[in-house]
Parts: sequence; structure tokens; C-alpha cells
Amino acid sequence: MIPPRWSVFLLAIAAVACSAPSGSDGPVRHVVFISLDTTRPDHFGFYGSPKVRTPNLDKLASESIVLDDFMTVAPTTLASHASLFTGKYPHSHGTPRNGFMVHEDNVLLAEILHEAGFSTAGFVGAFPLASQFGIAQGFDHWDEEFERFEGVDAVLVNERTAESVTDAVIRYLDEVDLGRKQFLFVHYFDPHAPYESPSPYDTLYDPQGRDGLRDWLSLVRDCHRLSATRTQPPEELVEEAWRMAAQYAAEVTYTDVQVGRLLANLRERGMLDDALLVVTSDHGESFWEHGECFDHGWNTYDSTMRIVGLIRLPGAAGAGTRVPGLLTNLDVLPTVLDYLGIAVPEAIDGKAMDLESASPKAPGGPRFGQATKPWQSVETDPRWHNLHKSRCIRQGKLKLIQVPTAGMERLYDLSRDPIESVNLLGTPNAEVDSVVGPMRRKLETWAASADPLPTYFVPGEQNEVIERLRALGYLGGDEQ
Repeated sequence: MIPPRWSVFLLAIAAVACSAPSGSDGPVRHVVFISLDTTRPDHFGFYGSPKVRTPNLDKLASESIVLDDFMTVAPTTLASHASLFTGKYPHSHGTPRNGFMVHEDNVLLAEILHEAGFSTAGFVGAFPLASQFGIAQGFDHWDEEFERFEGVDAVLVNERTAESVTDAVIRYLDEVDLGRKQFLFVHYFDPHAPYESPSPYDTLYDPQGRDGLRDWLSLVRDCHRLSATRTQPPEELVEEAWRMAAQYAAEVTYTDVQVGRLLANLRERGMLDDALLVVTSDHGESFWEHGECFDHGWNTYDSTMRIVGLIRLPGAAGAGTRVPGLLTNLDVLPTVLDYLGIAVPEAIDGKAMDLESASPKAPGGPRFGQATKPWQSVETDPRWHNLHKSRCIRQGKLKLIQVPTAGMERLYDLSRDPIESVNLLGTPNAEVDSVVGPMRRKLETWAASADPLPTYFVPGEQNEVIERLRALGYLGGDEQ
């Protein structure tokens, strides 16, 4: 339901949409968002992967505008999607991590498109985006028919496969009036741990498949223990890590196949060339680069902050365009609304990119990101739960990371060091000194500007929510 207090504002938006040349009467009949959970860009051919097979999204990339330097502002599912749908940093929209509520005072993309005449439907692959958390605001239809869950003491319905998600979208399209404008949000969860793709995908990159490979959580705990003690991993652990990475790659390929089914169905219906299509991921995944093994949320390195970004315009206009400048998932909402001719809300942090330009440019300026873990031990500041967690500022190709809880600060030049292995602050010089001071002040000013909408952890049965999130790898030990 649309909150009544927004009705005047949203009616004004709808009026703008109806009069705009590229709005409801223009070339865009439909808007489609595809979200790939926990998906690293370096696992796609169009981003340079020589090994992982992603033919469907590679083909889509050839028809699209590709965002080469695309960043999430929060490396966890709910907070990242809330930023995607509001154009706001988490410390503005107020949702710090999974399990918390998205406040109803946020105006989400689906609400805006609903008021502009679109039917709005969402299809999600896992519990972190369940409607009980408020992320479904503005959607007429929200499909969360989860299928499988392996809990410690209970069997709950917690997630579903990419095949099931695609099936649900196709069933919906078979039943609705496609003469009306459609906004579809489709979320695939499979690349998320524990990386268990169906046969034959499980043997694509490792002929042994999962035979003899221990469970994901056990491997993660060993990696974390070795990282904490700075112990050199034994050869067998290194081998297991490579095999686990092969299972992750298999999940990406399996998801690509199911996204391909969806794209083929949209083409057959004649919807694709009438649609503005966005493909992104909510965050990436660390393997072993920075101590966060096969996990995400703890740090703000590019392994988890860099994300997939494709925008396919109606008729594949601008096909093959590459945008090299830095963009974030905050910029998607204003970019889409600007292209549709719908007024962009003023109180957002994102910036629009002109998709009608022959050479779309990133809007520029510093951009920020913030981690979502650890939980209770540092969530003591009443202003904002994430205030003392890892945070970063990107300015051009320079990136400054601070971890207040550890008293750590690092500066990287991503143009020379994309894997963030050389801390420039370790060898100070005049050039480094000249840039780090202003970047530090901007990052600290941004962090102190937190003014989140109020939120709280879970409505209803808190213990069940904690168990379901823990089963998906989001909660560890006794923390929430």
C-alpha cells in the first residue's frame, strides 16, 4: 500500500510522467530489474573472465550499456537493495543490514512507478528480501514462495533455485495483461553460499564436483581462524578453497542459464525491445583476498563492493557502450527515472547518468560505502548501527578504507592495484600526503552525517528470523 501522506507528491510525479516524451507514451513500455545476489563481475566474459561460462549475459552485454566501474554502497542483501530502490545511503534510508525493517517513510522505486501507471511485481530468491522486512513497498505482486532450508533443529522454507524464480516470472506473465506497463523485479540468490548448483553444473569447473568437499561454513571458519592468527594455510586448505571457488563459478553459470530463459521469454513476448532493462548484483563475494573467506559484509574491499552493471535500452540503443567512470547502485533510481521522464525525488544521494547521450558519463564526485558486519559487538552507537564498521571513499581511482574498530586505515590506487594489495600509506610521500588528508576529512564528514530513519530488528518471531538468516550464512556464533 502507498502511504497516504505521499499521495500528493506521487500524483505530481505521475503527472510529470504522463507529459514526458520518454515516459508513459514513449518508447519504454516496461522496466525490468534483474538482481544477482553475491555475484562478482570478474566471473563474466564481458568483464574479462577467460574461464567462467556466461553466454546469456555476455550476449545481453553486447546489446547494453556496460558499467565498468560499478560499486555497491553496502555489501549485504537487504541494505543494498534498499539503497538500489531509494537512491539513498543506508545511513539515510535507515536499514543497516538483513533482518531490519525498511521504514515506510522511504519512497521506493516501485511506489514511484506504480503511481506512474506501471503494474509492479517482484520475485525474490531468498528470505532476506521477504516482504515482512518492508522491501516490497509499492509492489502489487510479491512472489516469495521459498522452497528449501536446512536448519539446525528445524526445517523452514528459506530460499529457492534460479529455475524456480524464472518459472514464477513466466507464470505471472502468462496471466497478466501485457497491454499494461510492467515493472518486474527479479532476484536470483544462487551464487550465495553454500554454492550447491544442480548437476551437471557442479562439475563444470571441477570434475570432482562436491565429492569430498566439506561444507562451506566449516571451511569459512578455518580460513577466518588462520587469517586471525596470520598463519600460513596448509596445502590441503588451499586446494579446498580452489575447489570451493569452482563451485561458486558453477552457481554463476547455472544462474546465467536461468536468466537466459527469462530473457528468451521476454523476447518471445515482444517485451524486451520495449523495456528498459537493468542487471546488477547487490554485492560481490570475498574468496581469500583479505581474510574474509567466502563471505561478505565484513569489509569494504572491491571483492565485495564491486558489482555487475548492465543497462539495456529499448531496441538495444547504445549497444556496446562502456562507461568507465565510477557509478554506484544509488545512481540507478535517478538514472532510470530521468530516462523515463519521471521527476527524481530531491532528497536522495544518487546522481543521474544521461542514458540518451551518445557517450554516457558517470556523474563524478566522491562516493562512499560501509560494511554491515560485525553485529552486536559494535552496534552500540545510538546514531547509526554501522558507524564504527569498515567504511570507504572512492575518488577517481583512489580508495581510502578506514576500520574504526581496528584503528586501521589504508589507501589504494585501483588503476595500478585492482586487488588492493599495496597500502600507499605504508610508504608515505608528498603525493600521498597531499591526497589522503582531504579524502580522510570527506569520509569522516560523510560518516558523521548519518541521519537514518528509525528501524528495528524483525517484526514477529525474532528467533525464527535469526535462525533463517544464520542458515544462509548471515549470522555467526551468538551474534545477531
